[in-house]
Amino acid sequence: METVSYKCLNCEAPLQYNAQKLKFYCEYCRSEYTEDELRAHFGNLDEQLTNQESVPDDVPAQDVPEGFEDFASNTVMYTCQSCGAEVITDKNTAATFCIYCHNPVVISNRLTGAFKPEMVIPFKISEDDAQDRFFAFCKKKHFLPKDFISRAELEKIKGVYYPYWLIDSLKDGIMYATAKRIRTWTVGDEEYTETKTFRVARGGKIDFKGFPHPALQGEHSKALKYVNPYDDNEFRPFTMAYLSGFLAEKRDTERADVQAAVDKELESYSEKVYKDTITGYDTVTVDSINVHTLNEHWKYAMMPVWMMNYQYNDKDYLYAMNGQTGKNYGELPLNKGKLAAFGIIMFVILLFLCGLGGYFLL
Repeated sequence: METVSYKCLNCEAPLQYNAQKLKFYCEYCRSEYTEDELRAHFGNLDEQLTNQESVPDDVPAQDVPEGFEDFASNTVMYTCQSCGAEVITDKNTAATFCIYCHNPVVISNRLTGAFKPEMVIPFKISEDDAQDRFFAFCKKKHFLPKDFISRAELEKIKGVYYPYWLIDSLKDGIMYATAKRIRTWTVGDEEYTETKTFRVARGGKIDFKGFPHPALQGEHSKALKYVNPYDDNEFRPFTMAYLSGFLAEKRDTERADVQAAVDKELESYSEKVYKDTITGYDTVTVDSINVHTLNEHWKYAMMPVWMMNYQYNDKDYLYAMNGQTGKNYGELPLNKGKLAAFGIIMFVILLFLCGLGGYFLL
């Protein structure tokens, strides 16, 4: 299993991408490097790896003990270039840390050929900033368990590059709707209502650029949708160096796997675009819409997300934050004790106010 580890030009220690400095940083001698400086020294390592023969992930394991077949089929072993330790990861992990020497490791085999992303948005929000934003997010949630926002829990926040499909799609469609104008007036004691009904049609071409859709299945795909959008102006040509110091997942879907879901989403957005052009009516009801694709191009990219999984009362919760813009999505636990106490206090206050009101009415 091929691995890549970018070394400091001064002390040979592993380099990590620093989101705060927007540079590659050595924690040992504190040297800093730009992407151009790394390229000048290492060359285009990604291009060289693309031409190498990759070891497939589905190589059958030998001598697997009975009962461990499922574990073996979903994990792969690699060798850390820094300490030589053999470390196990799941089949979709593309960047991780050695659990022995804690050095960042990029598993190049996962990012070559058809699985090599075309673009990447580097992390812009640092880990400290992510923690501060998480505190601000939780500060307004008055019924959270105390330990949820403890420093120990914040250590579970991990920076992860997640795979996305980016779709450029030119659509053409037509939508029919029923629109109504309603007028009400009064003459004497009588109220009159006049309703005028119109048949409205809207259509035309809509050009979607860089529409993002998660390229990863499973529980995190929902969170990946809600932390959108990203700023497309900060896309850069993909290089594995940006993954150093973070976790990363490779895509586990093909275009055919998500085409129907993408078509459904783009049709929904097309309906909104058409409907927003219908003005001057009191109500608008969409009767039918027909959208077809004139041209479409798909690209594969990696996007930064700060992610935290949390378990409370045997239930799993997920918090995610856009590593570029800070937009967040959170499924947070509820402290039922705090909620019950708040309900009792509100009941007592309302009971007191009702009694006070009755006293003044006497």
